[in-house]
Amino acid sequence: MRHATIIFYFCAALLLSACAEEQSMEPGQTNNDFADTTKISNESIFSQEPSNQAKDKLSNHDEISAVKAVNTDKNIVIAIEVDHHERFTLSQIEKKYKKEMEDKFKDKKVEFSTDKKIVLELEKLEQDIKDNTITKKELEKELKKIVKLSKEQT
Repeated sequence: MRHATIIFYFCAALLLSACAEEQSMEPGQTNNDFADTTKISNESIFSQEPSNQAKDKLSNHDEISAVKAVNTDKNIVIAIEVDHHERFTLSQIEKKYKKEMEDKFKDKKVEFSTDKKIVLELEKLEQDIKDNTITKKELEKELKKIVKLSKEQT
């Protein structure tokens, strides 16, 4: 009976330690170092420097886990993902960072979203720009479609 109890506790401890999620962080590395941002640059369509600046600025915040952004001459569309435990304060986070981006990009119309669908659409668009498979006209059309989609879901 005693051996069965010892074996049971040993198996339980082994199972729990095997199922534990290990997050490897190197010394000096903070959680926001894992924010998902992709720098894009393709001068033949539009300079994506404003988008890259927005990504740099927003990825420094701890509650943001991913930033996607694409811009044209007049518009910049930014979408962020926040950590799951920050979803309760999502509206305050969105207002705060939208204001920050509007102050930073006064010469552009800023569209800001926390919607996962917008994040995915911008990710596809970023990849098209990076791969040089989209024209200037198509980029403007896609951004208009994304802005319309973000307005519909609000």
